[in-house]
Amino acid sequence: MDPLLQFQFLLTLISSLLALLIGVYLYLFKQTSCSSAPQAGGAWPIIGHMHLFGDQQLTHKTLGAMADKYGPVFTIRLGSHRVLVLNSWEAARECFTVHDKVFCTRPSTAASKLLGYDYAMFGFSPYGSYWREMRKISTIELLSNHRIDMLKGIRTSEVETAIRELYKIWKTKGRATESGITVDIKEWLGDLTHNIALRMVGGKRYFGASADCEEGEARSCQKVMRDFVFLFGVFVLSDAIPFLWWLDFNGYKKAMKHTAKELDTLIGGWLEEHKMKRLSSGEKKKEQDFMDAMLNILEEANISGYDADTINKATCLNLILGGDAIKVMLTWALSLLLNNPHELKKAQEELHIYIGKDRQVEESDIKNLIYLQAIIKETLRLYPPSPIIALRAAMEDCTLSNGYHIPAGTRLMVNVWKIQRDERVWPDPDRFCPERFLTSNKDTDVRGQNFELIPFGSGRRSCPGLTSPTSVLIGVYFYHFKRARSCNRYSAPPQSGGAWPIIGHMHLFGDHQLTHKTLGAMADKYGPVFTIRLGSHRVLVLNSWEAARDCFTVHDKVFSNRPSIAAFKLLGYDYAMFGFAPYSSYWREMRKIATVELLSNHRIDLLKNIRAAEVQTAIREMYMTWTTTKDSSQSGVMLDLKQWFADLTLNISLRLVGGKRFSGDNTADCQKVMREFVFLFGVFVLSDAIPFLGWWDFNGYEKAMKRTAKELDSLIGGWLEEHKQKRLLLLSRDHDHQKRKLMVEEHDFMDVMLNILKDAKISGYDADTINKATCLNLILAGTDTTLVTLTWAVSLLLNNPHELKKVQNELLIHIGKDRAVEESDIKNLTYLQAVIKETLRLYPPSPIIHRASIEDCTLSSTGYHVRSGTRIMVNAWKIQRDGHVWSDPDKFQPERFLTSKKDIDFRGQNFELIPFGSGRRSCPGISLALQMVHFTLASLLHSFEVAMPPSSGEDHVDMTESNGLTNLKATPLQVLVTPCLDPKFYVH
Repeated sequence: MDPLLQFQFLLTLISSLLALLIGVYLYLFKQTSCSSAPQAGGAWPIIGHMHLFGDQQLTHKTLGAMADKYGPVFTIRLGSHRVLVLNSWEAARECFTVHDKVFCTRPSTAASKLLGYDYAMFGFSPYGSYWREMRKISTIELLSNHRIDMLKGIRTSEVETAIRELYKIWKTKGRATESGITVDIKEWLGDLTHNIALRMVGGKRYFGASADCEEGEARSCQKVMRDFVFLFGVFVLSDAIPFLWWLDFNGYKKAMKHTAKELDTLIGGWLEEHKMKRLSSGEKKKEQDFMDAMLNILEEANISGYDADTINKATCLNLILGGDAIKVMLTWALSLLLNNPHELKKAQEELHIYIGKDRQVEESDIKNLIYLQAIIKETLRLYPPSPIIALRAAMEDCTLSNGYHIPAGTRLMVNVWKIQRDERVWPDPDRFCPERFLTSNKDTDVRGQNFELIPFGSGRRSCPGLTSPTSVLIGVYFYHFKRARSCNRYSAPPQSGGAWPIIGHMHLFGDHQLTHKTLGAMADKYGPVFTIRLGSHRVLVLNSWEAARDCFTVHDKVFSNRPSIAAFKLLGYDYAMFGFAPYSSYWREMRKIATVELLSNHRIDLLKNIRAAEVQTAIREMYMTWTTTKDSSQSGVMLDLKQWFADLTLNISLRLVGGKRFSGDNTADCQKVMREFVFLFGVFVLSDAIPFLGWWDFNGYEKAMKRTAKELDSLIGGWLEEHKQKRLLLLSRDHDHQKRKLMVEEHDFMDVMLNILKDAKISGYDADTINKATCLNLILAGTDTTLVTLTWAVSLLLNNPHELKKVQNELLIHIGKDRAVEESDIKNLTYLQAVIKETLRLYPPSPIIHRASIEDCTLSSTGYHVRSGTRIMVNAWKIQRDGHVWSDPDKFQPERFLTSKKDIDFRGQNFELIPFGSGRRSCPGISLALQMVHFTLASLLHSFEVAMPPSSGEDHVDMTESNGLTNLKATPLQVLVTPCLDPKFYVH
């Protein structure tokens, strides 16, 4: 051979060997650099961990016990297959999001092949073009909301038939003694759910006494369907140890082939019937069930080698199999309710409220049955239909965030049962507690996005028929229990004693009796829920967080109205002030404008410079007062911080609303009318309680309201005209870009309202009236609420110097002494936030929340019937000092919100703390109020030392409260203030 050719051959060989060695090295490096998940101990040769699982050992519980020993992520070996077991929601989330495509195939099993038309049953087919096409068809065509709604008549009909059959059984066996009869509800539910599934799929019914076929045919169909469901869940030895494929241990594969043949004959017969009907009627597009729909979709299509008939039969069988999940859910739901009669009673009461006894349950009723939905969620949490998500398999190598390397081919088991009983997420996880889905877990859903609750799986291979089984489940359950005989009569809540003729309990309330404390004392005597009479009005008083939750969730719409009172009419532009308007289309429209346009986080952020400027100005003015009035005997000067807060919060509100602040010659007049406005909104007018005395203006409050309303209209109307004139002035200029700028130039809320409303008329109110009323509403809410909270916060800190020192230290750590506090700092001031929470708990700005019912209802928490027109008082003050919830409830202890109550918020979802209300009529300006409170308090305590004045002779601040619209401190807050920063800080 030529030497040159020999050299080239040798060089090629060496290069190839070198490349091979590098590849092997990189592969080995990758394998050693990525750790594997720990393998559970106890594996046997050949069979691995298979001996740990069997008929007497529940797989999910066995895996859960192993997780307690080996951690939430580990591997086992089932025969020759390595299986990754996940027992935590964090790991499940990663597999169903980051690595969803990696784990979206199914492993090959005997049942999927033999019973599933050689993997044509899309729920068990491997990931590929066929599965993607069939998943799309099932989601868009078969199991869409539209299709499910079209077939609701079938579900309703089957439920009615099943209930009728149950009644006939009772009539023949138990009616003579008016007693109940024993029925196997598990079997009854199985027949019902099978009939629903069969009718929706192929227009057939074979189960129960009313089967529409001969008895022999019905029994044959029942047997093959039950065999089909059973065989899909059995363990076949060759699935774990493939080389033993020839050994049909237990004869399951033979049974599968036999059942598959019978099923094909049965389903094939249905398919032929559907084809013949279409040919005879000529209506090829008419769809009465899923089989009709598939005939229209597929026609003569061939997808991935499967013909149209095979696809149709396999898909229909898949949908029938899915119906078994409904029976499982129903059986467990009823079992849990029978073991928990109190929850059963609540469900029955909710049904009575929304459905009554004069009509049947309809699927459209389900959205109103909040407690029922919570029962279903809790049932699915405790007993998911598939406690282990159907086996998946990794299509390629991947590495989990915990560093575990997962080789391609690894099978995946997600232990839903263990995840959904994780005590880190679910307190008291083994207890049946539907209420958790009305409070702490209210927003947790079952649709695969909240990985703490995934009874139907998640990701690409989650159950596509989620809507259907859930709707049927709820409808069946409630229809059944609606028909249960009940002799319960709903009682009225107890009325407190001491009512006088005509005035009722009005004599118990007055200027010197704090309403919330009086009602709290009555609750100690009469219980947390009772009624009083204020003149001619019946008032329901709620003093427990459970009753408040019921009011603001289940019955939120019922209690979404405001009572009509003189102040709302005379000062609120005839109820145009949306915060006090009755529940109506006008209120809904204005609430939307306020929430989306005026008080959104984006708008609040746009106007933060106004808040910063006003706080800086107020701090500077305080410093100037100190420099001019201090004397040599003491370093500080005495100020009324209550007044200082009042001026500051009013200036912030006025600038945010109308671009105004108190200054110049009209300051005193403007301050006077604003304070009268706030005061008059909280006074008691006799005609509000006793309407027939409307002619008698007791105390002259109505006259004062009319005068103040006139002055306010003149003041706010003037601001509105100024804003309009500015816009006209800009429009008169000949620069188009300025005209365009005008339409988006919004310096304050009044500008925003002008842009939104223009010349609109809503529910009879013109644009100007709406603008003025809305601006006044924002001034009232923004000023008084902020003033009350700030005043009480400083008062509490002065009475608790240790906590005051903690706040000052936190400010020193996060802000220092070289710059001013900024709103962006607040998120870091966790102790300051806890101080505000504790202040709002002890001294809520509005200690009583007022509502009125617009229709009859029954409180599910108590069983008390509440008539339409009843007024509601929710005593937030009493609720927030409940000794069952708050340890040492009267003590100022901000630390509780950093420890045991860390997750409790005051935005209306945790009903133990509702200083801003909850539900539809909760305060829409919570974010703005909190920004103002946190920022103002932080700026004050950062800039000045505050202390009790030694001349007062007192060692604590007077904490006397006052009656009115808000719970304002009754006396001035005299405080000794001393600058604590460099003088140049206050000048610039």
